[in-house]
Amino acid sequence: MSMDLDGLDPAFAPGVSHREPGGLTTRQVINLIQSVNQPIVAADIVELNPLRDIAKLTAIVAAKLLKEIAGMMVETRA
Repeated sequence: MSMDLDGLDPAFAPGVSHREPGGLTTRQVINLIQSVNQPIVAADIVELNPLRDIAKLTAIVAAKLLKEIAGMMVETRA
């Protein structure tokens, strides 16, 4: 699974290189991750730009998405 933070709305992820007004909310992305019904064997999260990250908001969102993806990976193995 590859998670591109550019797809999130800047209200939720301002710290990316190419902002996408009208993009996805954090909740929509979490719901998409949780809806995957295939084993997740690898993942990455890309496009975090610390120079544009207001109050580290995007880093916090990236960490939350990483936790959700890792949870799905562990759940699949159990």
